[in-house]
Amino acid sequence: MADRELLQILLRGFESKDLDYKGPLEWNEDTKKACCELVKDILGMANTLGGFIVIGVSEAPGGFLWEGLTAEQAATFDTTRLNRFLQNYCDPPINALLRKVTHDGKAFVIIEVPRFPDTPHICQKEFPGVLTSPTLYVRTDNNETAPIRSSADFRGLLEQATRNRGDALLTAFRSILVGGSQVGEAIRVPAFDEFLNQRSDAIAQFDARNLLKNMGYTGYREASFFPERFEDGRFTLDELRAAAERGHATFTGWPFLFISPRRPEVTYVIENGIETLIQTKDFAGNDRLDFWRFQQSGFFYHTTLMWEESRDKREGSTRSTADFGAVAIYSAEAIHCLTRLYDGLLDDGDQLSLLLRILGTQDRELTSPVGHDPLFGGYVCRIPQVEIQRKHPLAEWRAGVVDHAVEVSKEVFLRFNWEHPNLQAVRQIIERMFAKSW
Repeated sequence: MADRELLQILLRGFESKDLDYKGPLEWNEDTKKACCELVKDILGMANTLGGFIVIGVSEAPGGFLWEGLTAEQAATFDTTRLNRFLQNYCDPPINALLRKVTHDGKAFVIIEVPRFPDTPHICQKEFPGVLTSPTLYVRTDNNETAPIRSSADFRGLLEQATRNRGDALLTAFRSILVGGSQVGEAIRVPAFDEFLNQRSDAIAQFDARNLLKNMGYTGYREASFFPERFEDGRFTLDELRAAAERGHATFTGWPFLFISPRRPEVTYVIENGIETLIQTKDFAGNDRLDFWRFQQSGFFYHTTLMWEESRDKREGSTRSTADFGAVAIYSAEAIHCLTRLYDGLLDDGDQLSLLLRILGTQDRELTSPVGHDPLFGGYVCRIPQVEIQRKHPLAEWRAGVVDHAVEVSKEVFLRFNWEHPNLQAVRQIIERMFAKSW
């Protein structure tokens, strides 16, 4: 993985099924309890989605503290040493990859945990108070590690094993049909990493072409969509354009995905897809800047300037704000667009990932939309960006657009330290938006 991608993982600022933060510690086999607690989390992550465990970040009442490790602590971590210890407890073995990252003059360790290929990992050795044997550990919806306790969890694990095995068989067939050496090079990089590379390219392109860069804006909302399988030329340009036209819908007076026959010059073909960049002002005089890219792999990226950022600057306010209604609306429009874009491109059972990100959130305060009771309590974000990741089959996204949008919005609000967000108000805002169509 590139350094910038490791840094994004380090600074994500919230835990998920595929990311766990641990405070500063050293790796010392003589302190078996601490080592086994780490083994437990690796087992759970490997049996779920795979992911990353970051050492050197502590949880605090207001969020997370990037404390880092001392040079002595960092020196105790070694990939071979870690995996040798893991093999005593995991069947089949887990081969984790350990990386050391420096940020802001501080050292951190990132353990990359691979998702199980076709057989889940069983804990084969006990440690009192930490590990029991034989046990299957997974990551729960509360982002904790726990033994499988329900038939639903066990069924989910079996379904994941089936999908993983199917991917392996598909890879083997491709190697036979196309030729092992050529395909082998392509499959060494996981699909998720390929899509992240395309996301990084899209972000860099927007940064290079940002028409308002000299204004000093930092607040942007982003959404990225991508399927589970990466294939560079999977869809034709005609298919992408037709999908973009399906994804175009206006609920607020301005479409989430701008594409218009009256403005053909703002949508253009790039090397491996289509792209749009448009800059204007809204009815209140706030700057608007939208950029989206849809690639032949099926990757979609969208970013827009937060109108609150422009309003605050235009009014000369010293505050940096985020309207919670705008967060809810962006989440809902993004998910609605996702369901329209891939309708006809993918099957209902195909998995689709959503990465929603808000930039420039450090010290940004959450505020109420016009017509709603003001928020009291100073809900302020203490991390530089907020990123939420979700993955569901296309049919599930389509069946629960409002529910998914409420859930994603809630996760954003928690990063602003709004511990008990008014989800009823959020749902009403989203449902009222969908009741309108311009």
